[in-house]
Amino acid sequence: MPSASAPPAAGAPVRPGPGARLRAARPVAVGAVSLAAGVVLWWLVTVLFDIPAYRLPTPGAVAAHGWTLGRDGALTVHIAQTLAEVVQGVVLGSALGVVLAMVFTRMRRLERVLMPLIVIAQVTPKISIAPLIVLWLGLGIGSKIALITLVSFYPVLINMSMRLRAIPTGVDDLARLLEIGPLARAVKIDLPFALPAIAVGLRLGVLQAVTAAVIGEFIGAQAGLGYLERQAQDNDDIRLVIVSLGLLCLLAWTLYTLVGLVERRLNSRFGSA
Repeated sequence: MPSASAPPAAGAPVRPGPGARLRAARPVAVGAVSLAAGVVLWWLVTVLFDIPAYRLPTPGAVAAHGWTLGRDGALTVHIAQTLAEVVQGVVLGSALGVVLAMVFTRMRRLERVLMPLIVIAQVTPKISIAPLIVLWLGLGIGSKIALITLVSFYPVLINMSMRLRAIPTGVDDLARLLEIGPLARAVKIDLPFALPAIAVGLRLGVLQAVTAAVIGEFIGAQAGLGYLERQAQDNDDIRLVIVSLGLLCLLAWTLYTLVGLVERRLNSRFGSA
């Protein structure tokens, strides 16, 4: 009979042990404890220093107000609006970043001409660009998607460009030997090789996308969490301001975590970026 310590048979799935699962769950536990400690500190500050509710309400008052608004459906349209803006803008921005990275890798002269303009657009404060985009595209969702596209394509472009330039020279030689065309090479070689780098760019892009959505909704919008926060500020409703801020943080964290899960899958399949 095989001993209890015998290694698993070849091809058999290796299940993570208790130690591996504990290490994987540790960051989540630490984050939960940190968040709970922050809420407790918030509550202690409001109670010990007797801060008026119109300046800083207690966590319980904010949670009750958010629960009431959520139960009545008052938050649904704003959450859906911001989520739709972020998802569509990130998808368009990622597609633009992928295309430009592939083009720039093959056409270095075009990169030298266009990259300074791209860098200028990135370093310009988005809060100064947003009014111009709103004037061009109006108060609807189109102006927010355009602004999000502008901020989310750059991380994908930079990370994918660096990844493509790290392709081994033997792959280039083999592609020329087999006479693989540019389009076939992009689909069969470049894109699969660069998928981990695209995921890294997406993780950065989704965070900037949420910020861009809020900026666009602050400047001019008809719905969205940024619009809701601006309305709450104008009405001196600090509870709603904190609820809107909390939902924006939750949205950004959820998207960041989801992209992180995809990134780990891609790294295990294609190698880290």
